[in-house]
Amino acid sequence: MTIDLHIALLAVLTLGIGWAMMTAGLQKSALEWKRHRRICPSCGRQMQSRVCATCTS
Repeated sequence: MTIDLHIALLAVLTLGIGWAMMTAGLQKSALEWKRHRRICPSCGRQMQSRVCATCTS
């Protein structure tokens, strides 16, 4: 089984457009590499889970 030229071209173009959109989003700060630390609004400590362990205990 061989890969059709049209399918290969479509795959390469799709990956290229996705890469260009990702880099443009990173440069415009519309995307971020990783999430910022979550800070509890009540006590000001960093939250490791969904809720603040200090405030709920």
